[in-house]
Amino acid sequence: MKPSCNPVSAQQAGIFTAIRWPKATTPRREDLLNLVDRSVAWLDLETALRPHYQADVRKTGRKGHSLRMMVRLRVVQLLWRASDRQVEHALLDSHCLAKFCGLDPWAPRPPSASALRAFRDLLRATEIDIGTSADDLIELRLNGDLRNAGFEFRPGRIEDPVLRRCST
Repeated sequence: MKPSCNPVSAQQAGIFTAIRWPKATTPRREDLLNLVDRSVAWLDLETALRPHYQADVRKTGRKGHSLRMMVRLRVVQLLWRASDRQVEHALLDSHCLAKFCGLDPWAPRPPSASALRAFRDLLRATEIDIGTSADDLIELRLNGDLRNAGFEFRPGRIEDPVLRRCST
C-alpha cells in the first residue's frame, strides 16, 4: 500500500528562499549586485530624489512603486544598458535581481516596462542642479561610489557585466 501524500509546490513550501544547494557558488550577477548594494550610498540618492517622486506616498489614487525600488531598477538599467522591457523580463526571470530591487519574487508583478519608462522620463525631465538631471545624478553617484569602493564601472550586457578593480 502506498502512503498518501499531499503534494505541495516548492513555492508554497517556501523552500526557495531558505535553502541553497550544497556547496553552491553564488552567480556572478548576484555577486555584482551585492557589491553595488554595499558600495552605493542609497539613502543620499533617495533623499535627493524624494522631492521629485511622490507616487508612493500620495494620499489619493493608486499607490505607486516605492522610490527605493524604482531607483534600484534604474541602476540595473544603467549597469547592463538594458531597455525597460529587458529589465521587466529580467526581474521576472532572476531571483537575485528581484531581491536587489526589494521585490518578493512570489508577490504580485513588478513594475511594468511602461512604469519604468515613466520613471525614467520623470528623471530626465527633473533638473537637480543647473545642467544636471536626476537621471544624470543617479549615473554620477553610481560611478563615483563604485570608484570610491575601488572599482571601475563599464556597462555591459545582462549576461556578462564588466566591473573590475581600478589600478589606482
